[in-house]
Amino acid sequence: MIKVDLWGPARAGEHAAEVYQIYDKIFGDQPDQSVWRTDMYDRHRARDGFRLSLAHDDSALVGFAWGYLGERGQFWSDFVVSAVPDVAEDWVGGHFEFVELAVLDSHRRRGVGVRLHDRLLEGVSADRALLGTDNDETSPAVRLYQSRGWSKLGELNPQTQLMGIHLHQ
Repeated sequence: MIKVDLWGPARAGEHAAEVYQIYDKIFGDQPDQSVWRTDMYDRHRARDGFRLSLAHDDSALVGFAWGYLGERGQFWSDFVVSAVPDVAEDWVGGHFEFVELAVLDSHRRRGVGVRLHDRLLEGVSADRALLGTDNDETSPAVRLYQSRGWSKLGELNPQTQLMGIHLHQ
């Protein structure tokens, strides 16, 4: 039975090692756990509105998602403004930044990603959210986000699209 929980920054810190194990299996873009923790995870945990949703199958972590309130002056928000300036006015600043979502291969296509997504956005105070993902409409990630109401706002680069969703409608 899959259980999905939502945690704030303190409890997210307690789960860092197990989150990293999945992060590394899925993305593999960090040299080691200490660099990932310092340069990404702890920096994100320190942001306003940080939250982490975790999916456990019994006691084993099988997926996670995290995000926080994004503001201008932060690296990614400023990157979005420069890459897709026509959406900046309406979308960037005070938005919820949906940063990561990952599910182990063994648990994909079983609704875990949808549950992580929905739990992460549950009760978010921002009225809109942004994320960057594959720029391929056939990608499982893109299909998941589209099924939850996200739409393409532009391209961050040829491989990555910017997606947005209005919350609380």
